[in-house]
Amino acid sequence: MLTSFSHWAVFHGGTIMVIIFWLVTPLQSAVFGTGSVIVQRTLNMSPVAALRPALEQGPIMDVSILNEGYAQTWLNQPNPPFTTSEYTLLPFTAESKTTQVSSANWTAPTTKYWTELQCWPAQASMNGPASKQSYDFLNGRGCNASEIDVYGNNLNTLPYKMLYIGYHSSDWADYWLGMTCSKTSANNQFLATWGQSSIKGPEYKINLTSIFCETNYYKQSVNATVRSSDLVPLEDSVVPLGPRERVAETEFNKTAFEYLMGAGVSVVELEVKREYPFGRFLEHHPQVQYLNMSWPMSPMAGFAVGSQKNLASLDVFRDETVLGEAYNVTHKMLFNLAIRRALTNVTEAATSEGTVDFFLHGIIVSRLFSAIVEGFLVLVGIFTILLWWHVYRAPSRLTMDPASLGSLISMCQNSPELLDRLSGKGCVSEEALKELFQDQRFKLFCGCQSSSRQMLIKVVDVREKSSGDPRFSLSHPDTGLSIGHYSPVKPLALRREVGVMVILAMAGAVAGLIYLKFLEHDNKGIIRPNASFEVLQILENYVPTVFATLLEPFWVLVNRLLCILQPFRDLWTGGRPAKGSISARYTSLPPQLVFWRAARSGHFILTAMCALALLSNLLAVGLGGLFNEKPIALEYPFVFQQDMLPRLNNDSIFRFYMSQLGPYEAPFYITMNNVSQGTSLPPWVTHDYFFQPFTVPPGSVAGGSTYTAQTRGFGTEPSCADLGTFKTKGKGPQLNYTMIRNGEVVEGCKPGFVTDDLDLNKTMYQTPTGPAAIELVEDLDPTSVLPVLSVCRVPLMLGWSRTSDATKMEESEMETSVVVCEPVFTTAMFDVTVDPDGYVISSSQVSESSPTLNYPLSTNHTDMVIGIVNGLRSATHHTWHNDSLSRDWINYLLKIQPGHADLLDPTVAPNNTALIPTLEALYRETFAIFLGVNQGLFDKQPSPVAVKGVRHTVETRIFMDSTALAISLVVLSVNIAVAVVLYGLAIKHFLPRMPTTIASILAYLAPSRAVREYAGPGSLGNATFSFGRYVGEDGRANVGIELDPYVVPVKLSALRKGDTEPRTGLLRRVLGRRNSGRGDDTWL
Repeated sequence: MLTSFSHWAVFHGGTIMVIIFWLVTPLQSAVFGTGSVIVQRTLNMSPVAALRPALEQGPIMDVSILNEGYAQTWLNQPNPPFTTSEYTLLPFTAESKTTQVSSANWTAPTTKYWTELQCWPAQASMNGPASKQSYDFLNGRGCNASEIDVYGNNLNTLPYKMLYIGYHSSDWADYWLGMTCSKTSANNQFLATWGQSSIKGPEYKINLTSIFCETNYYKQSVNATVRSSDLVPLEDSVVPLGPRERVAETEFNKTAFEYLMGAGVSVVELEVKREYPFGRFLEHHPQVQYLNMSWPMSPMAGFAVGSQKNLASLDVFRDETVLGEAYNVTHKMLFNLAIRRALTNVTEAATSEGTVDFFLHGIIVSRLFSAIVEGFLVLVGIFTILLWWHVYRAPSRLTMDPASLGSLISMCQNSPELLDRLSGKGCVSEEALKELFQDQRFKLFCGCQSSSRQMLIKVVDVREKSSGDPRFSLSHPDTGLSIGHYSPVKPLALRREVGVMVILAMAGAVAGLIYLKFLEHDNKGIIRPNASFEVLQILENYVPTVFATLLEPFWVLVNRLLCILQPFRDLWTGGRPAKGSISARYTSLPPQLVFWRAARSGHFILTAMCALALLSNLLAVGLGGLFNEKPIALEYPFVFQQDMLPRLNNDSIFRFYMSQLGPYEAPFYITMNNVSQGTSLPPWVTHDYFFQPFTVPPGSVAGGSTYTAQTRGFGTEPSCADLGTFKTKGKGPQLNYTMIRNGEVVEGCKPGFVTDDLDLNKTMYQTPTGPAAIELVEDLDPTSVLPVLSVCRVPLMLGWSRTSDATKMEESEMETSVVVCEPVFTTAMFDVTVDPDGYVISSSQVSESSPTLNYPLSTNHTDMVIGIVNGLRSATHHTWHNDSLSRDWINYLLKIQPGHADLLDPTVAPNNTALIPTLEALYRETFAIFLGVNQGLFDKQPSPVAVKGVRHTVETRIFMDSTALAISLVVLSVNIAVAVVLYGLAIKHFLPRMPTTIASILAYLAPSRAVREYAGPGSLGNATFSFGRYVGEDGRANVGIELDPYVVPVKLSALRKGDTEPRTGLLRRVLGRRNSGRGDDTWL
């Protein structure tokens, strides 16, 4: 409509306000949010290690590499730094430590190493009769590995047999390809077989699979990314920088590596002295004996079986592809570990340019919303330029600001034609007024060239000019327009029903905010929808701000209407001077800025509305900053499953004891790695207890969650005591010991610990020269009266002997320090918190400890388990030595504890008092680990039992800012209070139309005396004005503004009843009405 009347300036200005009010203002709150962003910086990266020369790698290619592989395969230990299951990288580090935050990723050029196997089926043929149980294998390249026994045991109890036969000869291997194959035909190759045999009398049957594999070692320059927290390469982050190359023999000692895999020991095993654990190979057979695998077995066969997780049968290896892939996985893992072992630190190395990516948390910008706001701001700029252009180009014929009723009187009292046409139309509705003048054309003349310099509005389409007084002229109006009754106009924004809706909306907003605050309090935050960043910005910022920005324009509209109506309201109350009524200038400024004018004029409702319009901006700020996100720890009830009974199984204990064909050392290796490398303990194990596992039902695992439930813990109290230091000559001391249980002597135990191994006059080994030491770890054996696993094996003795000169044999003075531990089983209930894999995060005891479980044979079973563990600890290799190397697990583990590095030094006597706390802690830990990795010793539930617990998780929840909430509630409460007063008491509808146009306003004034006599703001100083019924200069009844006392106020009650007939009396006589009997005249 504005454009149809060419009101372009109004159109552009209005459009700008709409865009700013309803688009830019609410959207700008959604532009900024909180979150994390990835920041990338360039910095120098330097290598921290390089491969040592191949000749130096032979001695370090030892069984510790196989043991690390054992830990990864069977104990779920993680890959080393810079290593995956497929490859390993040369390590590097960022030179700048400022960016080494936990969330950083490093990217740098480095070298990637990996191995690949090329496998093909072997040509197998029986060597001799079936009873010989041997086969020959041809590789098709000139190698014949002959007379290989591939059968299981003859009893068919262990029918499966897997062989790994390398090329290099070794006294530690049963077979090697070099026995019958040349280096050119089988170098870098190995033979792998799988057999399932059945021997029944003269029948020898076997299912046999065999393959030859050739090893290939590669390297490649790459750009790789690793996490700075754990140095794990990121998946798919390796980008080649050059072609792959074969690893040269001078770079990696593949001979020593392949010898280790074929023989299971280092190539220099007999030439090097090591600490005890680094010469011990962890036997795989306890891990695979349930699969009926024959023993002894190659370490590589154990790795191959372990590469296939959760195997139910070894029959899967009947497939040549599966067998080849199993060894391929194994070779990759061990090669990666060997490369890691071959590294040596570098102090000076060329740096290269790399990058570091890390997360920064703070304020982030939504590109979607910022682009939309930018677009709207550009549009506002364009419309602003157009507005300026139209204002600049438009001619101005105004000589004054038409911001008050008085200024309109001054402008139009020199326009007799206009006044004639508007006379008598005071009570005409807006629609009728538009219809009357829809074909009329008017023009404003500024009068700049006239002597009076007064403006006037001419009716340009009227040909007959009015005559008479140039300042004022009235023609006879159309009496049909002087209706006796009118319905007061009720602007939509000022209607009570609209006010009620607005009040209810604000009350609903207050109730909603209070409800959300209670919801936040009860639920530790408001649950955040699982949506994109932009959707969350809409819900948390845009929607609240929209409410405020919709409320603000509404109050501005109400404020504008009140500014327009305020002079008329004052006049309606009657007797108003010009200064506060027809000269009031409320429409020249934005309604919010008439606050002081309204306050000085005593218009308190208008003042309050101005304050509301201003407070709406504060409401927008409050609601826009009301909702914030932050992570919070939450707990949810959860039901777990438990399938293990807190009851040891007698058969399982004996089966474990009797099936140990080789040493079982896994618990000590786990302890060693935990102490020396900080690796995690097994699931459900702490340093003191093993806990009865509870599992999360399938499909219920939630990322990042931890779980707490009450479960039983199993441990032991070592109860170690110092027996003192014994001085002897050449022989160990006599250590008498009586086993007492429950205050009574246990019958059937030997009367003391055997110390014969401490004697110096042994001929089985060479006596060292100079000061020497020996360690002894023994349990108290039972006599033949009691079974092997009896209570007698519960006590454990540890002794450390020193002599200044071992060569004197019987004459050498010995000092032996002895500690005896008599462990007691203990159990209690605990609140245990674990991660989804069962690794214990925390535990707290919630019940009294008990030495027994709740079944009759509990003590017998726990004594048996303690005896088994003591047997594992007991050393079998007791020799005098003049070095500080360990000869058993328990002393090595004690030695690596803080403060005990000189425990095995022949020149330093042990301090039993300082040693006992460490020994007890070590005993508790190894006992808990033993139970944790041998859960099969416990009985199983017939069906899983439900256990109630708690799931802990960290969720990002929505929280309400207290300050913003207080601001919002206060502003909304003030809004409600003012709105109640406004719509309930302050609004009075008495005008026939809104005075929003020149014609509408002048129709109230045209026939009045005020138009004739008003001569500017300074005139009529003592006169007052009123709005109501009056008889104008045309002699007709009118509704409008008139000088007092010629006007009678319009009563609202009369308008509501329709009773608008004139009254006879003084007013009629004062007005001098002589034609009261005319039927065509109408009074209000």
